[in-house]
Amino acid sequence: MNEIFSEVDKIKGELISNRRYLHKHPEIGFETKNTEEYITKFLNSKKIEIIPSSVGVMGIIRGNNTSEIIALRSDVDALNLEEENDIDYKSQNLGKMHACGHDGHTAMLMGAAEILNNNKDKLKYDILLIFQPAEEGPSLGGAKIMLKDLEMNGLLPKIKCIYGQHITTEYDLGNISIKYGSLTASTDEFTIEIIGKGGHAGIPQEAIDSISISSKFISEMESFMSRKIDPFDPAIFSIGTIKGGSAKNIIAEKTTLSGTIRCQSEKIRKYILENVEKVLKGICLYSGATYKLDILHGLPVLVNDDNVMDIVRDVAINVVGENNVIDTKKASMGAEDFAYFAQEIPAAFVWIGAKNDKKGFINMMHNPKFDFDEDVLTVGVKMFCNLALKNNINI
Repeated sequence: MNEIFSEVDKIKGELISNRRYLHKHPEIGFETKNTEEYITKFLNSKKIEIIPSSVGVMGIIRGNNTSEIIALRSDVDALNLEEENDIDYKSQNLGKMHACGHDGHTAMLMGAAEILNNNKDKLKYDILLIFQPAEEGPSLGGAKIMLKDLEMNGLLPKIKCIYGQHITTEYDLGNISIKYGSLTASTDEFTIEIIGKGGHAGIPQEAIDSISISSKFISEMESFMSRKIDPFDPAIFSIGTIKGGSAKNIIAEKTTLSGTIRCQSEKIRKYILENVEKVLKGICLYSGATYKLDILHGLPVLVNDDNVMDIVRDVAINVVGENNVIDTKKASMGAEDFAYFAQEIPAAFVWIGAKNDKKGFINMMHNPKFDFDEDVLTVGVKMFCNLALKNNINI
């Protein structure tokens, strides 16, 4: 691995160049044509085989055992955000910005592809390269679609495990954070319309107050979350919007609420979703109101496989040293559509520190001033390469 790591260090300039090109030309959702062409041109230049896919780009590097595959995944899309950084590689696309590090992830996987292709005689397994769009949405994103592509190509049953990683300024450069079990939350969204009976504010007994009923529902759900949910199994029920009423002296006939439910286990997720309607129905029943409930089922919980995470932990120690590997117990209530891959394939996803106070890389993701220390790029490539070259994966 020392020889491999030395090769990675030699392409640092190329990694930075690729990252900065991608940063200057961000694309969002599934509208990533230029990004995909850039990746495809790169893979073709290295004579890496392209696998057909309906979205994104997939390539494969053939190893010594074509019956089994190790998959490496990167997301390629940006965010709808106007960049505020004053840098040479600032976004040239108005209202679009790589504010979540996906430009870095893509450059890392491109770099790993180059190194691994140069050393394919050392590969025990085929290495699948997944460049996925629409991690940030819209809808349920690109991972679900690319899983279907893998299945159609007959590759899904061959994949032993899949790895993903994410740059973050939550941790200092040189640190890698790992977590066993659930890592990121499920994301369900809901819209509720409560229909009462409008009337004069001075004659409330002749009306059915949809705003009052809405407040009772919110209060009851807060009580439900605090008394029916295990406090050691994190879950969130949040109201984001509430709209009702037209005048100070009119009791509102209709009120609309919307919000999100986030959980760290599928069991609790199912339990909350089942009880939202029970609570809503009960309150409306005794109040004389009716309701409409629309639930958009979102991403599942991302759960790291223990055996795969054991491999990642060993590799992380090899890359940054044991003292720089952080075993965190705290899961994130953010979401990641890598969770779809993890539902079908033994998987591990890690956070790679890219914060540097001295250089001013301190802003968190999804911030218009987000940026990261580009020294992290070689760390990510070394992680990918080391994981791909493991010859003792027994899962």
